[in-house]
Amino acid sequence: MRRDFSKTEALMTTLRALCAGLPGSEEYVMVHHPAFRVGKKPFAIAGLAGTHEEPTLTINLGPMMQGELLDDPRFVRSPYIGRHGWVTVQAKALKKVELERLVLDSWRRVASKKHLKERDGDGIEER
Repeated sequence: MRRDFSKTEALMTTLRALCAGLPGSEEYVMVHHPAFRVGKKPFAIAGLAGTHEEPTLTINLGPMMQGELLDDPRFVRSPYIGRHGWVTVQAKALKKVELERLVLDSWRRVASKKHLKERDGDGIEER
């Protein structure tokens, strides 16, 4: 039986386009899963808790925001790394603007002041 990886590839295409605009962001493989990091700090992982048929996005927004996101039934505490503020969501459950905001906020959490300034200019966060 042949597996269909098109949904995972669609998520990765979206993530690559989004992360290309984030200073210091690079794609790599984290425990057999495609991921994005700034320096050595990961901020987005694809497929950590899903299947290729239903790809997931795993992001780190910290313990406080994790609590808020877990009130939304679409989000679950990520396996293994959830104790550090990571949450996982099925990519299809997110609107494009939500996915973009979550990835950007996760990137902001780990980006250096230099990278933040490079993206934002004067350092004022867009919200």
